[in-house]
Amino acid sequence: RHVLALLASEIVITVTNIPLASYPAVVKSVVPLIDQGKIEEAKAALQAALSTLVEERSVLPLPVLRAKLLLQRAETLVEDGQRSEASNERLETLLNEARQQLEMAELLGYGKKKDFEPLYAEVKKVKQKTAGGGGGKGWLDEIKAKLSKLF
Repeated sequence: RHVLALLASEIVITVTNIPLASYPAVVKSVVPLIDQGKIEEAKAALQAALSTLVEERSVLPLPVLRAKLLLQRAETLVEDGQRSEASNERLETLLNEARQQLEMAELLGYGKKKDFEPLYAEVKKVKQKTAGGGGGKGWLDEIKAKLSKLF
């Protein structure tokens, strides 16, 4: 398990929330204890309230984030129907790298093969449409929507 954890490629964002329904009541109940000089009891009550904090974690797979960034870079080239040969090569490189990042996400277990197959198909479709210098607006909208839905 420890070895597998080293293979993770992700950002974990943890947000800690105070339960607003109960926390103010606990604070109000502690005030009389402090007034009575029962500091240790007040500390214990506050500590108990702190143990009710709620943590929410969001995991963002880095290969998926990279794929999204690569597709954003590719989008301006896809929309340009008058690309140079160098721009065509750059576009092909960006699309290939985006696919590689999606494959990496699949290999690292951030989804199942069936989750990624539609994404691979969309990348292939865009590559076919842009072959020979073709371009158009909205050609990456479908893959971006599928990526957002999946992650």
